[in-house]
Amino acid sequence: MNQHNNESTLPDGEIDVQLVETFEGYIIDENFALASEGYEVNAWFRHDWKPLTEEDITQGLKLLAWSRTDLLKAIAGLDLEQLERRYPGERWSIAGILGHVGGADWWYLDRLGLAFPRQQVPEEPFARLATIRGHLEKRLPELAGSQQVIGVDGEFWSPRKLLRRAVWHERDHTEHIHKLLMLSGIR
Repeated sequence: MNQHNNESTLPDGEIDVQLVETFEGYIIDENFALASEGYEVNAWFRHDWKPLTEEDITQGLKLLAWSRTDLLKAIAGLDLEQLERRYPGERWSIAGILGHVGGADWWYLDRLGLAFPRQQVPEEPFARLATIRGHLEKRLPELAGSQQVIGVDGEFWSPRKLLRRAVWHERDHTEHIHKLLMLSGIR
């Protein structure tokens, strides 16, 4: 956050960090269509029940923008061969990671019934990232105050979880790309 913003949103003084809750992911339905090994249910925290405020959404949109800037900075200057290079033991190329990040944003929206039809999801990774993020940014302000909590495929979803997961997921894969570039000696 400090790399993108001169104003801290953290309180002045010491910050008391405490572990309040943990969640252990688990696998359901080994026959689930998205993965041969089943579907891993990801964290649902008590905090995810809370409706998003307008302030949460404003801060969330900033985090999404900063995260996207960091992702695009990580891949700046890479040519097509570098984007499509396969790495031993890795599921995706960097282009594949980009497509996955965009697809995940669509999937998070779909959990709350906010996604556009799957057939309209662009295949090309950069178009996918831009199109789906634009849709997420458009829909997110509509969720202020929403108390929607829904179970989909054995997992709870809410607007707060959608935002939390979208920000975390892109940050996680940006670090994944940095790791691949370091391993390959590109950066």
